[in-house]
Amino acid sequence: MKYFILLSLIFLGFTSFAQHTIVMKNGEKMEGELQSIKDNTVTFFHKGSIITFQVGEISGIQFGDIIKPYSGGSTATGTKGVSFVMPGRKLNKQPKVDNLTMERGIVVVSITINKYGNVIKADPGAEGTTTTSQYLSTKAKQAAESSMFDGGTTMPLEQKGTITVTF
Repeated sequence: MKYFILLSLIFLGFTSFAQHTIVMKNGEKMEGELQSIKDNTVTFFHKGSIITFQVGEISGIQFGDIIKPYSGGSTATGTKGVSFVMPGRKLNKQPKVDNLTMERGIVVVSITINKYGNVIKADPGAEGTTTTSQYLSTKAKQAAESSMFDGGTTMPLEQKGTITVTF
């Protein structure tokens, strides 16, 4: 009876273990437990070892059956097909994305924001872009320019990051 209770407790301990999947930009998936996300570094427990990744290597983090695009420590935008990387910032105004064609692809837009959270520069076609469509690039740039991050006088004068739009 003691062994049964002990095995039950061990089994329950393993089933309550938080299971996450990190999706790398190269498509590789790794299962384990997310330990922390701090200073552009993700710490992940995988097969008995602690592994660290840079934010730029990760495309998304899966919690159960839901994949959330990684957003540099901030909350994902909630808009389907849009994610951002801007360490230490939150998105205050969602980007407006529209696509009036049947074209599909991913456009990564390099952005620069000022200390108030306004996008002051947007250049589509950064690493990770999967389309050469000028239309989708223009729409992604417009979406990036329509977004706004949190800001204030204590923020850096300029900060660089990315917004990824999946059409």
